[in-house]
Amino acid sequence: MMRNSVALALSCLLFPLFTLMGCASKDHAGHARPAAQQQANTPMLEELSIPLQVALDPSPAKHVQENTLRITATAEHAAKLEPASVFVSLTMPNMDHGAIVFEAVKEKEGAYVAQIVPTMPGDWLATITFELDGQTMSAAYPFRVEP
Repeated sequence: MMRNSVALALSCLLFPLFTLMGCASKDHAGHARPAAQQQANTPMLEELSIPLQVALDPSPAKHVQENTLRITATAEHAAKLEPASVFVSLTMPNMDHGAIVFEAVKEKEGAYVAQIVPTMPGDWLATITFELDGQTMSAAYPFRVEP
């Protein structure tokens, strides 16, 4: 009987805590970012420790229109990425409608440009993938799309 009382008391204390934890968004802070924070975002190709500069024009992006996504590696790292193929996969973290993939074109050494077309307003994630010597490396860039 004593065990049941302890278990009941413990469950009454822990239930509200677990309920609150379950209702909290896992990465709420990473979604709604002002344009100024989007422009300052520096994704990283972890495998080679290469920081990328990513810029979106216009920012915030416009839905059902071409938007320019510029991806640049610093001069000291540009040569490492020289023979890479670069792709940008767009997804909406809060939706389940698949990915839209765009190829990025090399503009100059260490600089790539992709013309992306987000299909609806909201929070998006661009996964920038470099394919190099049979290896793939990716960096994530969250951004916002407006009408």
